[in-house]
Amino acid sequence: MFKMIVGRFEIVATSGVRNGSVRVGKSDAQAYDVIDRRRIGIVIPDKIGVELDDAWSYCVRHQGRAQGIALLH
Repeated sequence: MFKMIVGRFEIVATSGVRNGSVRVGKSDAQAYDVIDRRRIGIVIPDKIGVELDDAWSYCVRHQGRAQGIALLH
């Protein structure tokens, strides 16, 4: 199983929404989900079935907002 920690978020590799979004290794990944690691209990991902670049961008943007930093594109 592949996961990447980006600040308060975790990016996990999945089989993709059409294939049930089961966690898989990076080489088998069809999509990625973004999870807020601060949530407890039943966790619903913030983003589901996105490309790795989109997941990374989401994490970085939201991490900056949480710290009061404006990130430019």
